[in-house]
Amino acid sequence: MQKLTIELTANNSLKALQNLEDKHLIRILKESDLTSYSLPGDPISEEDFRKWVKYAENSPTVSITDAKQRWAEQKKKLEKLIR
Repeated sequence: MQKLTIELTANNSLKALQNLEDKHLIRILKESDLTSYSLPGDPISEEDFRKWVKYAENSPTVSITDAKQRWAEQKKKLEKLIR
């Protein structure tokens, strides 16, 4: 798997990329400041894994009710973007 960062320069650029994603040719990932270790790629070192665990343990938690509410709000925003 290869990763590529691009800059969209036209309004219809995202739609073109979404068409490729619909055809399962690419996958659009939202960039994060923490590498996701659940995605395919090179293995990580034991030290990096320990850092990731420490980061996760120190991250704030939310109740399941709050998480469901946040997801419902985000889902509405995503649906508006799609339409």
